[in-house]
Amino acid sequence: MTPGKLLDSTNIAPGTRLKADACIVGSGAGGAAVAHELTKAGMSVVVLEEGRSFAETDLVTKPSWAFRHLYQGRGIQVGRGNIVLPMAAGRAVGGSTFVNSAICFRTPDHVLDEWVKDHGSPWTKERMAPLFGEIETALDVAKTPPELARKNSLTFKRGADKLGLDGDFISRNAPGCVGCGVCQLGCPTGGKGSVDKNLLPRAISRGAMVLSETHAHTILVDKGVARGVVANVLSRDEEAPMHEVTVEAERVFLCSGAFGTPQLLQRNKLCNGSGQVGQNLHVHPGQATGAIFDEEIRYWDGVTQGYFVHMDGAILETFTGTPELYIAGLPLGQMNLGKLKHLATVGCMIRDSGHGSITWQGEGKLPSITYDTNDADRKKFVLGARMNARIWFAAGAKGVWPLMSTGTSMVTSEAEAIAALPDDLPKERLVLYGSHPQSTCKFGPDKATSVCKPTGETHEVEKLYIADGSIFPNAVGVNPQISIMSLATGIARDVAKHG
Repeated sequence: MTPGKLLDSTNIAPGTRLKADACIVGSGAGGAAVAHELTKAGMSVVVLEEGRSFAETDLVTKPSWAFRHLYQGRGIQVGRGNIVLPMAAGRAVGGSTFVNSAICFRTPDHVLDEWVKDHGSPWTKERMAPLFGEIETALDVAKTPPELARKNSLTFKRGADKLGLDGDFISRNAPGCVGCGVCQLGCPTGGKGSVDKNLLPRAISRGAMVLSETHAHTILVDKGVARGVVANVLSRDEEAPMHEVTVEAERVFLCSGAFGTPQLLQRNKLCNGSGQVGQNLHVHPGQATGAIFDEEIRYWDGVTQGYFVHMDGAILETFTGTPELYIAGLPLGQMNLGKLKHLATVGCMIRDSGHGSITWQGEGKLPSITYDTNDADRKKFVLGARMNARIWFAAGAKGVWPLMSTGTSMVTSEAEAIAALPDDLPKERLVLYGSHPQSTCKFGPDKATSVCKPTGETHEVEKLYIADGSIFPNAVGVNPQISIMSLATGIARDVAKHG
């Protein structure tokens, strides 16, 4: 094999053995950032990615196709506890950045301050600021222009402006965006700046090897030191193991995300002296509010998420989806296809204090995922739904579904919305969706209560690093890709400097 290649399973021969300064498991936000940084320092890198590499011409803009090919668990992973919470994560070269909405928020200062104070983090807001800037430049991050936000977002902005709320157009890494509104199905124009378009190609140009369709299953450890990774090479059609590839490396970076990284550690019975591997699962639960207008909104036209409003502990973000996704979730008997073009939608995404866990169940099986919400989070959703209804009515809505789901009723005034959303609204009435899993291998200075050090190196295995959203000690509170890439860059830079 020649270094500096993106290879698929057809190009990896049985019995292949590679050597590198670093083996990285996962090619998403964390893995791509680590590969980018280490190759800048002149290190040799091999990246292992379970998913396929997709060009724009490969994509089919249908949810059924996307769930089958672009998502972990084929889009059906669900957390079960005192609620049932669907959870999504990407599975392709580029990881979840391939299917996200390109939203770019920096980690809030108060969260970084909290991590320093409560979790021994060296990643202060002063240290992180230049890293955020570097990543934003590398990804061509820019604020969404109104002409791409279009009617759904602009209508929400109209209501927020009338109420004098703190909102703005969302910054996104989508330099070539045309506003087609199907980010979650993969960008069919190539306009989104997912890491397969920037950080990974730059790492490849400096010699990195990216092996797609390779499922890492064994972490090689000798005398307490990580020495490499063994992976199955998967067949294209059935995704069944065909043969193995072994990567011998001076360092191993786990960057498979808050679902993949803990399962790999659990499978290998590593780094769980604290009992925290797979625990402490946080997500960003979201609840939708829909509104009906006399004017045409055509919510599917424009960027998937274009405008936001800040709330205490929550963010209200406009969002769109393809019509077939909405038909399943619309209030039956109150909406039809003729009215669909008059529908507007927004979500409330909270920084959760509820939490869950993920546990590996065996090769070829879906993991066991638990998740419990709590009363504090329930109250945030009630307040968020009230505010969303208030904004829509200020924008001129004729009716609002405060909790957009089957079986809910439309209200025609703000007073009716508040009455429909009492302080004691049961959590079972919420219809939530969980994005951005994180925190399942949290960092901390104490090996008795955390999985890895704030430097990313695990407490129990030397030269085994974690550099993805799983190391956040708690929920970051905003769409996390910039936080993950910036922190992974800092971790990799320190390794390159001192290693």
